[in-house]
Amino acid sequence: MGVAPPDSVSFGQVMFKFAFVALIFCGFASGVCLAQASRLEPPQPRWGQTLTAVYDSKAPGAKFTAQDDVFVIARLSFPDRDETVSAQMTKVGAQFKYELPVRESLSSVAWHFITLGGGWDEQAYTTTMIFRADGKPVRGAQLSRMQAQRYRDVFAREIALYPDNFSAYRAKWMMAMLVEGPKAVSGINADLKKLSRLLIANAELPSVLACGYVLVGNEAQSRELLRRLAKNFSDSPFTGRAFADYLAQTATPPTKDAAAKEVAQLRLLVVEQYPASAFARQTVTELAEGDGAPLALIEAVTQAWRNAEPENPLPYFVFARACQKQYRQYDAAAVQIEQAIKLLAAGQLRLYGDISGTQTANKLPESYLLSAELAFRRNQTTKALTAVKMAQSVAGQSGFAAPLLEAKIWQAAGEAERAETAFLEAWRRGSTEAEERLKARYREERGNLQGFDDYLLAKGKSVTRPEANWKQAAPNFRVTSLDGKTFDLKNLAGQIVVLNFWFIACGPCRREIPQLNRLVSEFKDRNVVFLGLALDDVAELRSFLQTTPFAYHVVPRAEELILSKFNTAEFPTHLVIDANGLVELTLVGGSERRPEEVRRAILRLLNSPK
Repeated sequence: MGVAPPDSVSFGQVMFKFAFVALIFCGFASGVCLAQASRLEPPQPRWGQTLTAVYDSKAPGAKFTAQDDVFVIARLSFPDRDETVSAQMTKVGAQFKYELPVRESLSSVAWHFITLGGGWDEQAYTTTMIFRADGKPVRGAQLSRMQAQRYRDVFAREIALYPDNFSAYRAKWMMAMLVEGPKAVSGINADLKKLSRLLIANAELPSVLACGYVLVGNEAQSRELLRRLAKNFSDSPFTGRAFADYLAQTATPPTKDAAAKEVAQLRLLVVEQYPASAFARQTVTELAEGDGAPLALIEAVTQAWRNAEPENPLPYFVFARACQKQYRQYDAAAVQIEQAIKLLAAGQLRLYGDISGTQTANKLPESYLLSAELAFRRNQTTKALTAVKMAQSVAGQSGFAAPLLEAKIWQAAGEAERAETAFLEAWRRGSTEAEERLKARYREERGNLQGFDDYLLAKGKSVTRPEANWKQAAPNFRVTSLDGKTFDLKNLAGQIVVLNFWFIACGPCRREIPQLNRLVSEFKDRNVVFLGLALDDVAELRSFLQTTPFAYHVVPRAEELILSKFNTAEFPTHLVIDANGLVELTLVGGSERRPEEVRRAILRLLNSPK
C-alpha cells in the first residue's frame, strides 16, 4: 500500500489544479459511479466502519478482466488535507475487492481503478460521502458535491450543519470565481468582511482569509496572513494550502519582485520547521529545478519522504535532480536516480497520484536523461550513451534534450562526425544551443560563417526522421472563436496547431499570455494556428481581453472539449499538434519555460524533413 502526498502536483509546475474543475462540468459530483463496474458497500459509510470498494469485471462496461491485477487509488478528503491511498485489490471470482477502514474525521472518498501496465477504467470512477451516526454528512463531506448549478445550496447546507467550517467559504469562493468570474468579487469581499471580525486562534481561518484576499486581488493582506501562518502554524496542512492558493493566483513569477521573494523565504522557513509535511515535499520538488536552493534541506526532506514512501520514485528523482542542478554529490545522485528508474519502469508512480500514467510517461525518459548526465560528468561514456538511448526509446522524438546530450558525449569522446549528426537532430527539434555548437564547428573548419545557413538547411533535410509511431492522434474537434472563426482539426491538416487550455482566474495562465503573444507574432507568416480554449464564457472573456490582449484565437466555454475529449483538468496545459494531426508535445502546468518549450516544438516541426 502507498500513501501519496495530499497533492501530487508540485509547486514547481505552479499548476492551478482546482479539484472542482472536473466536478463542474462532469457528472463526478453526483456520488454514483459512471458505470456499473464499481460499487461501494455500505452506501452510507460511517466513522469506524469498513468501506468496501468492489470492481466487477463481468459488469457491463468493465474495462478490466478477471485475469488482470487491478489496483485501487482512493483519494481521501479530510477537513484540512487530502491523502491518496493505493493498493492491489483482492480477487474474489470475477470481482475485485478492497477494504478501507473509515477513519475519524474522514469526510469523503473518490475512487479510481487502474492496472500498473497502463490501464485506467475512467468510467468506473465513483465517490462517496461519509455520514454521522444520525445519517447526516460529516464535516466537509458535502463540499465534495459542489457543482456549478448548485454550489451555493451545497455551501448553505454545509454551514447549517457546521457554522465554523471556514473551508466551506474557500470552496464556495473558488467555485464562484470559476462560474461567475469577476462578478464573484463583491460576494467574496462581503464574506471576508464578516470572517475577518472573528477572533479564532487556529490555522484554518487565516488560511481561508489568505485565499479570499488573493482571489479579490488584495495580495498584500494575503501575504500578511501568510506571515502569521508561517510564524504560528508552520506544522499545519492549512498553512501549506494557503501558500498554494497564493502562488496559484498571483501572476508574478517567483523571485521577480520583493513580495514574491518574501513569500519564497517564508516557504523555506515553513519547510525547515516541518520537513516531513506534504507542503515540504511539494516545495523541494520545485526547488530541485533551480541551482540556488539549500541542498541540505532538499536532502532532509527527500530522506523523510523516502522513509515514508520507499516505493515512490519521486523523492529519489527530486534529490538526484537537485544534485545535478547544483553540480554536487554525483555518486549519491546516481544511486538515487537508478532507484527512481527502477520504480518508474515498474509503474509504481501510478500508485502515488499518477492515475492516467501521463506523469510516468514523462518522468521515465527524463530520469534516463538525468542518469546519462550524471554518468557523463563522471566520465562514464558507455553508461551515459546507453542511458541516452534508453531515454530516446521510451520517449520517441519528444524534445531535443536527448540528442543534444548525446552530441555532447560524442564530442567529448572525440567522435566529431557522430557529434555533428546528433547536434543536427537536436537543432531540427528546436535547440538553439545545438545550432551554436554547429556554428562553432563550422567556423573552426572554414574560418568564417559564410554559407552556414545553406549548410544547415542541407544537413537538416538529410537527417532521416524515424516513423512517428510513438505519437497519438489528437481527438478531432470543431470550435468557434470569439471573433466568429470556425476551426475544425480535419480542415487544419497540413498546418501546425497549438492549443492552450486556460481560464481567467488561473494565475499561471495569465502569467504566460505576454510570452504566448510573442509566439503568435514570431510565427504569424508560417503555417501555424494558435487556439486558446477557455473555460470562461463570452462576456467574461471579452471584458478580460480589453485589458489583457491575447493573440491566440480565443474559444469560450470549451470545458467539454478540454475535460472530456482531451481528458485535462489541470491548467494551463499546452498541446502542439503536427501537420498530420498527431500530438507532438503536451505540457502540463505553468512555468517560465513553457512558452519557450512550445516555441521549440513548433521550430522542430517547421524544420522537419518533409
